Amino acid sequence: MKPEKNIAQIPHLNLAQVHAALAYYYANKEQIDADIAMEEAECDRLANEHKVGS
Repeated sequence: MKPEKNIAQIPHLNLAQVHAALAYYYANKEQIDADIAMEEAECDRLANEHKVGS
């Protein structure tokens, strides 16, 4: 998604903030992607645990 479209969907951000967030993400992509994957795995684990416990 283009930064300008992000602003349309999240109007409290300005273009500079969107570019700063994107720059941070791309500078730290491996770590951020790993963190997201760990959080998704934990969510899946908890959802499966809840299903088994029901």
